[in-house]
Amino acid sequence: MNKKTSRKLIPWMLLVFTVTTVLVGCSGNNNNGETSGSLSPTAGNQEEAAKPITIRIGTFDDPFEQETARAVAELYVKDNPHVTIKIEPYVGDPKTKVLAQAASGDLPDVTWLADGYVKEFAEAGVLEPLDGYLEENNVDVNDIYPAMLGYGIIDGQTYMLPRDYNHIVFYANTTLLAQEGLTLPENGWTWDTFMEYSDKLTKKDTSGKTTQWAVSLNPTAIGTWMACAQGRGGQYLNKEEKTVNFSDPKVVAGLRDCWDLVKNGNAQDPMGQYSEDPFYAGKTAFMAGAKPFAAGIHAAAEAKGFEWDVTTFPQFPVKAAVGTGTSGYGVSAKSKHKKEAAGIVAMFVKQVGQIEFGKTGNAVPVLKSMESDTTWRDNPVPGKNTDAFVAFPENDVLREHELVLSTSKANTINLEVGNAFTKYMLGAATLEDALKEVDEKANAAE
Repeated sequence: MNKKTSRKLIPWMLLVFTVTTVLVGCSGNNNNGETSGSLSPTAGNQEEAAKPITIRIGTFDDPFEQETARAVAELYVKDNPHVTIKIEPYVGDPKTKVLAQAASGDLPDVTWLADGYVKEFAEAGVLEPLDGYLEENNVDVNDIYPAMLGYGIIDGQTYMLPRDYNHIVFYANTTLLAQEGLTLPENGWTWDTFMEYSDKLTKKDTSGKTTQWAVSLNPTAIGTWMACAQGRGGQYLNKEEKTVNFSDPKVVAGLRDCWDLVKNGNAQDPMGQYSEDPFYAGKTAFMAGAKPFAAGIHAAAEAKGFEWDVTTFPQFPVKAAVGTGTSGYGVSAKSKHKKEAAGIVAMFVKQVGQIEFGKTGNAVPVLKSMESDTTWRDNPVPGKNTDAFVAFPENDVLREHELVLSTSKANTINLEVGNAFTKYMLGAATLEDALKEVDEKANAAE
């Protein structure tokens, strides 16, 4: 995977399938992290010239994210020449750094945050509600994909505006499909059809060891398991009572659909040791992922000599749930320049900001009105089934336990679901018993 595609994903593949994610590079000037407009007002507005200020923008420690944030902020500076921009990367764990800087009163005016951080930051008083700034900055919330907007809303207030749209799709090694007489599945294909493909695409040696996998589907990634848990019509979260019920037979059945892929050798084992990733090595037919993976997959396909494409995540039998994730920007509750900071954050969800943010094409615009934009669709190469990246947004599901429950309880759930998977894979517990333990520990957490 090249440098641009090695960036952290929106939390939805690891955290969050986790996120996060996110691979966008833009040009911009360094100037010690600062950019500004001309501070010399024209004759017509000399008396109205605002007092010069500096807006600090905190980003995660990635050069492409820093350049992107600077490029979007420069759009705001063009109309607000009294503003100087200073980019400040969070070295180390960004969540820890934000909380530490907020506690010391030194948090930048604008801060990057992953979707999984929003509730904790909001409850800690780190973030300023943005709702009062949306109308004055001409933000059209109806043009933002609902699930992405939803990640920034806590108790009815908006604390983060998303910068890209990510839901899980299936990348396909079409060379392996063709060898079995299979074609790329159409968008909207079903779980039953996927299982038919899976049986044909899984290859084992005489000892029963898998030598070719049907899919790379990390079943402990939050964006994966919470979609699987709902696929048979189950609901693991009671939002009113703020409890979980992984023991619901429908939840058990949904998780079994996904986890048995690993148990039966159809899917790569996330705990397995591989000399190189089997999908990138051309030994796995499908891989669950998001748009930022595309460039790396294309590079691997060229190096290994296989063809690739993309299709939608297969629709589960009862509920066509699809995992999602994003990250975005918010405003520090202690900023002395909240109006200007909010104006910069709003720029990320305006079309001009999205164009600047997505110049490399490695992100899907968060605006529905830009779904046909060729900048992202033709990257890394044209001719792919890019409709898959924006198809069926009504099927997008959020990691609601992270938005509704306490941070401690949500973290316990994420940890214990992973533990349940391990116990089930190792034969240390039945799936029912392993998930019952998740309920007990999660519901006991504060």
